[in-house]
Amino acid sequence: MTTILILNYDDSTTRKLQACLRLGKYRVTVSNAYDKMSVDIKTQPLVILDARMKWTTCRPLFEQFQRQGCPVLFVTSDRNMVGHLRALYTGSSDVLTLPFLPKALLSKVTGLLDTRQELRKLTVNEQERVVMLDGQRVELTAQEYALLFVLMENPDTALSREHLLRQAWGYQSMGETRTVDVHVQRLRKKLGDDRIETVYKCGYRLKMA
Repeated sequence: MTTILILNYDDSTTRKLQACLRLGKYRVTVSNAYDKMSVDIKTQPLVILDARMKWTTCRPLFEQFQRQGCPVLFVTSDRNMVGHLRALYTGSSDVLTLPFLPKALLSKVTGLLDTRQELRKLTVNEQERVVMLDGQRVELTAQEYALLFVLMENPDTALSREHLLRQAWGYQSMGETRTVDVHVQRLRKKLGDDRIETVYKCGYRLKMA
């Protein structure tokens, strides 16, 4: 049974989170101990974080969980914070607003867990210019490799089409952004549709975890 770790939320919200998660057949662990915090993604593959936590506490925790391949669900009562949180904490994460329906919570939890499970291991040997997906070599054209390399230099970060054009193609003119879309579609066919995420009104983000 999957165990979900909840960090630093008030008692009433924590009780509701626990009750709803247990309806979904999840175990729940609650903790306020942040020093030397660690998770075992095999037994605790998702963390729920209070969005009110101080940046100096929350950011290092988030980065640590991401390195461990553990997605994070932020909880906030401020709907105006949703866009801000998604911009600040790019990567394998989502936001749940209070008050919430059990169905909404379970849907977000399932979505985050499915994303973590579906993404296959992606590695690049820069010297040999070889791309491996779950130990299998992926054949890329020179331009596809250049685009992927730029995305991998900025994992889980939204990059504009203009930035990708400058870095992967060396273009200075901003009139050729369509070529980025075409090459992203080709990469998706080879790496999986969920690997490169479209970021509304911006560009693309490579998901690594």
